[in-house]
Amino acid sequence: RRAHRTPGSGRSLHALAHRLDFAVSVVPAALAASPTLGDAASLAANPAAVRHALRRRLLFADPANPANAPMAGSKKKDASAKPDMASVKAELERQRQFVTCGADENKHVNEYAFSGAYAAVGVDNTFSMESFRESFGVEVTKLDAEKVEFEMRGISPAIANAFRRILIAEVPTMAIEKVFVVNNTSVIQDEVFAHRLGLVPIRADPRAFEFRADSDLPTERNTIVFKMHVRCHREKGGDGSVPGALVNEMVYTDALKWLPAGSELPPEEETKFTSFAQAQGEYLARAAAEAKESRPDAGPGAGDPASVSAVHDDILLAKMVAGQEIELEAHCVKGLGKDHAKFSPVGTAWYRMVPKVDFLAPIVGEDADVFVRQCDAPIENHKCYGVSGSGAKRSVVVRNERGCDLCVERVRELSGEPGWGDKIALRKKKDHFIFTVESTGQLPPDVLVKEAIKVLASKCQSVLSTL
Repeated sequence: RRAHRTPGSGRSLHALAHRLDFAVSVVPAALAASPTLGDAASLAANPAAVRHALRRRLLFADPANPANAPMAGSKKKDASAKPDMASVKAELERQRQFVTCGADENKHVNEYAFSGAYAAVGVDNTFSMESFRESFGVEVTKLDAEKVEFEMRGISPAIANAFRRILIAEVPTMAIEKVFVVNNTSVIQDEVFAHRLGLVPIRADPRAFEFRADSDLPTERNTIVFKMHVRCHREKGGDGSVPGALVNEMVYTDALKWLPAGSELPPEEETKFTSFAQAQGEYLARAAAEAKESRPDAGPGAGDPASVSAVHDDILLAKMVAGQEIELEAHCVKGLGKDHAKFSPVGTAWYRMVPKVDFLAPIVGEDADVFVRQCDAPIENHKCYGVSGSGAKRSVVVRNERGCDLCVERVRELSGEPGWGDKIALRKKKDHFIFTVESTGQLPPDVLVKEAIKVLASKCQSVLSTL
């Protein structure tokens, strides 16, 4: 009876039959009471026959047969009734497109992108390039010198996350890799100071430079050289008796001076620290002109392409007292964020799915007041939701379909309150993302996005070439 009332696969029915084996040895008389199983004595003597008969009844029960009628007191279900496939497909499509954000958990978070995943209900899940081209789109909503915010729709969460990871770890930049300390009498150890220098963002277009291997000579094409020579001393007072203020007490990044001709340190054991064939400024100017002709849509770098400097001149590096001195050379190379965080071109790169507040039932009367009060407080002149009408006919008016961050969180919490789960639901689109990319200043944020797209395209091409 249970198997007849609960739809399930054949494997589930066989598992239920095996669980009833214990009952065969304990209550054979009770099992024999069914007119389709036979006599109690024969059942008690032949448990294998009982198992066979149980399986036959569970798998081949005919609801129209009076012998297979449900027990007294049970609710009879019409076997001819079929599920509404239109509603099944609509619910399936909703689960495919949205994540339902509840008060305690998120539902329908998995993505089943393989072909044939929903073939049992007649839904074709095969990837189509034509449908992808129709649904895919990018819209830039905010852009300035440091940050870009854009929406990307029609892509898989896996692709969105790959794009984020590429921005963080696989777009190359220039950073200080080696520090040659000539003199350091400050309280900061050489290793700690070198690490601090490595984290200083360098304003230089990495597209104009080459990666440098350990065996390569440092040239104007793969190395940038900075010099720092700072000495702290105290100014003399006006009459010579009162000591003056300290000079160079604070060492900032403006003390890093670019050396376009290469290293100025004397060679060690007939080995030069750099082997520049020309001034680096000339090389960078020519590389920028060639890039503008060959890649007109690539976008310019940050600042003057023929000049190199620290992105910010006011980053504190060290503190000194009178008589202390720091003299060194710092060599920058091209690298990737996956090798060291100092090469990461972004301060942060993240995305979120586009939220949507669904009203499952009209919210009127006192419920409308409760809803608006929950979303408005404590913000004055809130513009996401309002109330229209009066008395029992007053209802919620949606002014901002997506809602702000406060409303999204309040709706999620309210959906878990008693009586509200059937009225409102917070859902997020699985293939529509809002990206925020903040650059460290080495490259403009829009150029970073273009470079990340190129890296992703090269990865796809590499996979295709191996198939």
